[in-house]
Amino acid sequence: MVGKQSKQCKQNLDLMGTVSHAAYVAMDTCQGQFADRRWNCSSIRRTPKLSRDLTRGTREQAYVYAISSASLVHSIARACSVGVTTKCSCGALPNHPPHEDFKWGGCGDDLKYGLYFSEQFTDAELMKKGKIRKSKKSQMNSHNNAVGRLMVAKSMTTACKCHGVSGSCSVKTCWRSLPDFSVIGTTLKNLYANAVEVQRKKRKNKRLFVPLRSNVQSVSKESLIYFTKSPDYCSPDPKTGSVGTQERFCSSESSGWGGCDAMCCGRGYRSFTKKIVERCECKYYWCCYVKCKTCEKTLHLNVCR
Repeated sequence: MVGKQSKQCKQNLDLMGTVSHAAYVAMDTCQGQFADRRWNCSSIRRTPKLSRDLTRGTREQAYVYAISSASLVHSIARACSVGVTTKCSCGALPNHPPHEDFKWGGCGDDLKYGLYFSEQFTDAELMKKGKIRKSKKSQMNSHNNAVGRLMVAKSMTTACKCHGVSGSCSVKTCWRSLPDFSVIGTTLKNLYANAVEVQRKKRKNKRLFVPLRSNVQSVSKESLIYFTKSPDYCSPDPKTGSVGTQERFCSSESSGWGGCDAMCCGRGYRSFTKKIVERCECKYYWCCYVKCKTCEKTLHLNVCR
C-alpha cells in the first residue's frame, strides 16, 4: 500500500475487516468466473507484487482493477447498513415514493459512502499531489476503477416487503438494496469480453485515450479499456505473466471454453479415473440428528499435457 492508503487504514480501523473481506470477494469472484478459461485469475493471489499479466495494460488488468474497486463499494455499502462503523449508516431514502401503496423504510445499503470510500482508497496509489499520475498505466487503472464503481451504482435496486400478523401485509416498506456481488461480477465479465483497445493521444494539452479501431467512435465511461494485447496464455512466459495451461483440468465433451481442445492449446490431454468417498442418502430423524450412508464415486478426469 502507498502512504495515503496506510493513513486511511489508521483512520478507519473499524472498516479494515470490510476492506479485507472485499479483497477476498473480488478474488473469489474473479477465479470463479474465469475457472474455465486459460487465464483463470490465479495471479490475483500472488503477493507482494502483481505479476506481469496485471501490470502491462492488458484487458485482464482492466477487469481485476474494476472488480476490486466494485467489490470495495459493495462491501462498504453493505457494512454501513448493518452498523459496522459509525462513519456511515443506512442509505439515504429517495425523494420519489415507491410503487403502489408501499412506503420507504428499513435500512438500505449506503451506496454514496461506498462510492466515496472506494474511490479514495483504490485511486490513492494512482494519485500524485491530488491528481491522477500522468502515466498511461495510472490513467488506464483510474478509468477502470471508475467503471467498477459505476456498475455497482447502476445495479442498485428497490427491495420491498410486507409486514403484519399472519401475512396481513398491514405495513408495506421498501428500501434501496444492492444485489449479490456475483451479479455485478457477471456484468464486469461481459465488459471484459467487450473491452476497448485504446491508444493515448494529446488533444488540447490533455492526454486522452482514443479507440485503436476506427469503427469505435469514442471511449465510453462504461467500457473497460486496455492498451496491451493479451498473450494466448497457453505456455509459461514470465515476460507476459502467463503460467500456461499444463496440468489444468478440462472437459473432453465440451467444444467451448473449458473444453480440452481450447484449454490444452493443441497439446492434447491425458485421462484418468479417481475414486472418492462421500456422504450420500442423508436422512433427518426427529429429533434431532442426520444419518447418512457412505458412497463411493468414480470421477473421469482430464488434464492438459
